[in-house]
Amino acid sequence: MTILAVYQDDQLQVPGKVLTHMEDIVPNLDAAGVSLHITEPSWFKGATVSTTQALDISGELLTTIGVEQSMEFAEVLELEGPPGYEAGPEGGGQSEQTLAGDSLWLFIEGVATMCIHHGATLLVLGCRCGDLLRLPEGVAHWVVPVTGRKCLIVRSARDAGALISRPTGNDIARRYPVLEL
Repeated sequence: MTILAVYQDDQLQVPGKVLTHMEDIVPNLDAAGVSLHITEPSWFKGATVSTTQALDISGELLTTIGVEQSMEFAEVLELEGPPGYEAGPEGGGQSEQTLAGDSLWLFIEGVATMCIHHGATLLVLGCRCGDLLRLPEGVAHWVVPVTGRKCLIVRSARDAGALISRPTGNDIARRYPVLEL
């Protein structure tokens, strides 16, 4: 089940809303310029995949569903959540950043929390295997893997330069106590 928690910058301890229906989630993501596509689970083997397999799966899937054929550069992010017995670093150890270009994020394996900061709103989306997000250039975000789990994500863009991270300098990632959805 896809879950989106919506926070205000001045109230990061308690979400203003928690949404569980796509007809409610999509407009909130759209307002930030972000789109979400849920792919069929049959694309994913269920077993641990290598980075090469992740790139192959991503390329085949994007071609089949007809998403952005011009996304010619891809990289694999392997994120490891802290062990369950550790408190973990504040903000999941991530810092808020933007990317230099539009990007696609395909979650291949595991579970993570995608935090999207738009204006005075923080959108916290629970992402799972098969979720495909489009983030436009300049959207402030960070990703936190779920405690005790590995997460494999393929990020795609028109070229390598589009995936260059730029820290925003905002401390919201440190202030937000990550809610695992």
